[in-house]
Amino acid sequence: MDQIQHNFINVQGLNLHVADTGIGPNTVVFLHGFPEIWYSWRHQMVAVAKAGFRAIAPDYRGYGLSDPPPQPEKASYKDVIADLLAILDALGLAKVFLIAKDFGARPAYLLALLHPERVSGVITLGVPYVPPGPSQLNKYLPEGFYISRWQEPGRAEADFGRLDAKTVVRNVYVLFSRSDIPIAAENQEIMDLVDDSTPLPPWFTEEDLATYGALYEKSGFQTALKIPYRSMDENFDIAEPIVKVPALFIMGDEDYVLKFPGMEEYIRSGKVKDFVPDLEIIHLPEGSHFVQEQSPEQVNQLILAFLNKHYVSPVSVSPTLKTVLSEENNRHLSPSHCLKMDQIQHNFINVQGLNLHVAETGTGPNTVVFLHGFPEIWYSWRHQMVAVASAGFRSIAPDYRGCGLSDPPRQPEKASYKDVIADLLAIFDALGLAKVFLIAKDFGIRSAYLFALFHPERVLGIITLGMPLKPTGPSRFKSLPKGFYISRWQEPGRAEADFGRLDAKTVVRNIYILFSRSDVPIAAENQEIMDLVDASTPLPPWFTEEDLATYGALYEKSGFQTALQVPYRSVDENFNIAEPIVKVPALCIIGDKDFALKFPGQEEYIRSGKAKDFVPNLEILHLPEGTHFVQEQFPEQVNQLFLAFLNKHIIHHKYIDIRGVKLHIAEIGSGPKAVVLLHGFPEIWYSWRHQMIALAAAGYRAIAPDLRGYGLSEPHPELEKASFSDFVHDTLAILDHFQIEKAFLVGKDFGSWPVFLLSLLHPTRISGVVSLGVPFFVPRPQRYQGLPEGFYISRWKEPGRAQADFSRFDVKTVWKNIYLLFSRSEIPIADKDKELMDMVDPSSPLPPWLTNEDFAIYTSLYENSGFDSPMQVPYTSLLSKLGEFTITNPKVEVPVLLIMGGKDYFLKFPGIEEYIKSGEVKNYVNDLEIKFLADGNHFIQEQFPDQVNDLIISFLNQVVPVQD
Repeated sequence: MDQIQHNFINVQGLNLHVADTGIGPNTVVFLHGFPEIWYSWRHQMVAVAKAGFRAIAPDYRGYGLSDPPPQPEKASYKDVIADLLAILDALGLAKVFLIAKDFGARPAYLLALLHPERVSGVITLGVPYVPPGPSQLNKYLPEGFYISRWQEPGRAEADFGRLDAKTVVRNVYVLFSRSDIPIAAENQEIMDLVDDSTPLPPWFTEEDLATYGALYEKSGFQTALKIPYRSMDENFDIAEPIVKVPALFIMGDEDYVLKFPGMEEYIRSGKVKDFVPDLEIIHLPEGSHFVQEQSPEQVNQLILAFLNKHYVSPVSVSPTLKTVLSEENNRHLSPSHCLKMDQIQHNFINVQGLNLHVAETGTGPNTVVFLHGFPEIWYSWRHQMVAVASAGFRSIAPDYRGCGLSDPPRQPEKASYKDVIADLLAIFDALGLAKVFLIAKDFGIRSAYLFALFHPERVLGIITLGMPLKPTGPSRFKSLPKGFYISRWQEPGRAEADFGRLDAKTVVRNIYILFSRSDVPIAAENQEIMDLVDASTPLPPWFTEEDLATYGALYEKSGFQTALQVPYRSVDENFNIAEPIVKVPALCIIGDKDFALKFPGQEEYIRSGKAKDFVPNLEILHLPEGTHFVQEQFPEQVNQLFLAFLNKHIIHHKYIDIRGVKLHIAEIGSGPKAVVLLHGFPEIWYSWRHQMIALAAAGYRAIAPDLRGYGLSEPHPELEKASFSDFVHDTLAILDHFQIEKAFLVGKDFGSWPVFLLSLLHPTRISGVVSLGVPFFVPRPQRYQGLPEGFYISRWKEPGRAQADFSRFDVKTVWKNIYLLFSRSEIPIADKDKELMDMVDPSSPLPPWLTNEDFAIYTSLYENSGFDSPMQVPYTSLLSKLGEFTITNPKVEVPVLLIMGGKDYFLKFPGIEEYIKSGEVKNYVNDLEIKFLADGNHFIQEQFPDQVNDLIISFLNQVVPVQD
């Protein structure tokens, strides 16, 4: 079990558990049946991984460690297919082998039918391919047939409910291990078919049972009864249900499935091959339904024989590396080494006429970019790239210009850090990466922090290995002797002469040995740096000859000229940065035996906390035995630290059932204090993206729902009855769902109303309130009476008017027009002969603080939800149902911060500006702080995110300080 890693991949808001082991160019995906989970493949996963394949076994949604679907009763095989595709995409798997057992055979074959380009071959155990369509089994078997019983809603639940999960699994395993079909008598239930004294099968241990029982204790059986049993007749409308990939079917002759009506004849007659022409069938005489657990070695041999017969290509390094590595180096590459390399794709991006090499693996909504140091290349991140990709991120590692496989600059002696920054920006633009995490080592640290200083809008967070940020400026190494390696390498020609005495492989070897020591490399007056290493000194134990061969071959190609210019001869490059403060979240991992700690003042700079003057949101972790190459020395430990940081600083998505509606929730942070943020219109959870990340970095847990009918949340089941009261009840239910006793509430636009109402109705649940753009006031129908008929709220209150106006345009245009109208300082009021949409010139650009990516996200979600719910709430239902709340004293007692943009059109609503500036608002809010941002408009949290974040966090910390 220790060989198998466990990861979670977010698919449609569900965290799906994926067990994973092995590294190889060909991947095998194992699909379980019932009552199984990933664990039923434990023997096969290890065997397949040892044979040079990557082995992956997911728990389906609602099984094992995977989240259940929000509505288990609606789960279907189509969900399983979609989940499998999403997992393959997240892991960057273009084509895989599928191995399936029991009902898992159906999704395996359906995937091969619907997406044949993704499937290399299929192996099924116990269940052959049967064309999709209505099952005929119930017609020929008695009423007590287990599938018939389990298809009845509630019957299995009542039967299983008499026992604990472990006993249910035990009974099903005992029943399904027999050679007869489980059929209960009229007065029995299926669980009654097993005597308590019946022993487990000899190949299924009590430890195995405990593992299964614990996981079913977690997941329950609700989804497992829906898929497969209550989804068997699901229709896929496949015109030609012929599976054309190679297939193997392994059947135990003691498997009860053989006694299903017509099954044995269908298999032995070869009729099954009408639908799977390239099918091999193997019978195991003593095999039961659980043949892969009963006879693992025999099954493993059959699986490996099939895989080796059909795998995609012989084990080899990628074509790009083949052209670079000499025949001598190729002979040194072991199969396991090559397998690691083959997971990673190699691309070239043309930047200013140079082909820059970019290694890449994984897919996901968040991208991690790895920046190497010296004498490193992309390859130094091999362990981290695979781990991060397996966890659902996209991993990218460029070779800088003149390093590795990237072209050298035309004038290497003029290369600079500014080139590195420009190249990174060009690579991100070419790959469509709006915002990334940066992970950097050695001199790559300087590149990462400079990039974050010049382009903070493109950086989500930074992890550095070995050194935190130091402000750029003249070198601080002048106090070190002349033989100091950096001083020597800064002298033009000196390092070239020193290195030129040796081949590239030996140079890399010597530097790796030197830099792995805990002392600063300093040569005597009559020595060169290469003389500091004895030829008999072994490589560090974590750096193999195969690794050295790869480094050596790539430096043989690139040479060392650019690598000496950047960083060593560019170290004093001046960037004239007035305020060198990096504000993104950062982590610095330091090996306590890293020689860089002995640079003058370095250790004191780190341990004193001085580093945080320049990176306020910095966490520092020490690895006691770590050297300068800590990511290669302790890859698993470093990978865990990376993933903990990354997962802490990305927004996670889930769905929860709230009062009969499935709501989408965005969430980040794990602090002791929760902040719930409620959007307005035309917004969604995404309008809080800047605030959520800042809140999490400040130690808060940030939760932003899509309100019902918005974004990814379901609408009210009876839309005409939807009202503000739903948002109030939903928000309280969200607090209850997450077991949050007391929270801060942040509201924007109409989202401020549920916030204020909850502070009135449930003050003990609210720590404080922040409102953007809307002060608290007592609702009065006459408030808008002084505004013309063309006033946008008056127009949108008319049933059907907004819909008719919007229907003339696509969703993108409607949303853009509303955003532009609401960004202005004037109230949107249409002329009598015009509609609201006519008020915007089609050529008007988006506000500068809203990117094309932002626009795409907003509009895609409004394409999902439409505008019917937003027109109902707030506009059509304005002021309706607020009377259901009994508020005798409309006075907000909790602390409130009101943030207003000085150019927000809402200030021009009749009486609003006077109401705020005169202080009348304080008659209704005892503890009120008001902050105006002079140039702020209605979307102030997106327009000036840093200022708004500072105000919100300062207020929250003042009300209830976050504990360290």
